[in-house]
Amino acid sequence: MTTETTEDTRERLRRDYDPYAGVSIATQVDGLARRRVELPLSWSGRGNGCWVLTQYDDISELLRLNNRGVVSFPNEPDGTNAVGSRQAMIPIEIDGDQHRQYRRYLDPQFAPRKVAELEDHLREQCNRFIDGFIEAGRCDFVESFALPFPGATVLAIMGWPLEDLERMNRWTSILLHGVPGGTLEENAAARGAAHVEFSGYMLEKIPEWRAAPRKDDVTSVMLDAEIDGAKMTDNELFDFFVLMMTAGLDTVQSVLAQSAVYFAGRPDQWDRMFSSPELLDPAVEELIRWATPPVPTRTVTVDSVRFQGVDIPHGDRIHAPLAAANRDPKYYENPDEIVFDRAPKPHLGFGVGPHRCVGLHLARLELKIAYTELHRRLPRFELDPDAPAPHEHLGLAWGIEDVHLRFPPGSRETS
Repeated sequence: MTTETTEDTRERLRRDYDPYAGVSIATQVDGLARRRVELPLSWSGRGNGCWVLTQYDDISELLRLNNRGVVSFPNEPDGTNAVGSRQAMIPIEIDGDQHRQYRRYLDPQFAPRKVAELEDHLREQCNRFIDGFIEAGRCDFVESFALPFPGATVLAIMGWPLEDLERMNRWTSILLHGVPGGTLEENAAARGAAHVEFSGYMLEKIPEWRAAPRKDDVTSVMLDAEIDGAKMTDNELFDFFVLMMTAGLDTVQSVLAQSAVYFAGRPDQWDRMFSSPELLDPAVEELIRWATPPVPTRTVTVDSVRFQGVDIPHGDRIHAPLAAANRDPKYYENPDEIVFDRAPKPHLGFGVGPHRCVGLHLARLELKIAYTELHRRLPRFELDPDAPAPHEHLGLAWGIEDVHLRFPPGSRETS
């Protein structure tokens, strides 16, 4: 009997997959759904090559393997990360005892009780951004709200100056998504320039923060943190701050923008979400499940790991679109539909295992407050027929831009 080689297995299971394809989110989700049925584990030879998982159970198991054999380095299928370098991002691409040390400092800062202290501030910021566009009767929802609102939240919890919000958001958006309509070369150049600007800003601020009296914020905690008996260097702090800004901004922005497009055409659902106090929390969870943006990749660091009867060898990357897990019909009946009172099954929108998102409680509170205040002040809205149509993107995190909304007279209640 001839033993199948790794190359033979790759060829037998080959179905190329482009995580950056210029298609809609729905098209990508549909493609993953077909792959889930026809080839639940496949090999994509694009770029450096990676395996693609599509089932909830496999993706959940992969994420749990951190600290037990499969690590988050690199966290991108092409071997780069959000800042365009190949240095491990702190702490999401750090494993083992070092990762546990980082989380011991971070977890208390994002605990439910600590996050709840921000509720008044979040509501104030939320209404401040709504005030900025509501009198116009129309807005670019992403630029006016979905982007700056979580950005202001990150600045608050980090203890950074609010007046720097606009440029922080600009740098973060470019690092994550490049420039709208840009070529690979243009996006690479834009990311490089944003990285230089962001780095210059942070490396100027960090010495100032080191010399300043400590406050009750994440930055102060991490300035004093000791990992393996030593404080973080300026460069390590910069890498950590980049991650906090990008991770803290992108998921909430994406869920808000995707759900705004959804509700623009379904005012009955917009109202039903607030029809009873008990429905709001599960509705927020369902929207996170449905709009899940992250697409992590893991790299095998032991001899092999086994999925779908295939031994994936050391050094190979495994791509795990979380949206594929959260649309698995094994656990979610009619998975492409938004069902507010869906029978509970933990979604993977925040990941699972040791690298589960540290800011999940904050993200839930942000979304709950945003939806509540938007519904109070914009009971009706629609996509603006006179503006560009929404444009979706894939990549490191799925999202949507150009969400232009129009709201009729009577939708302008003051804060």
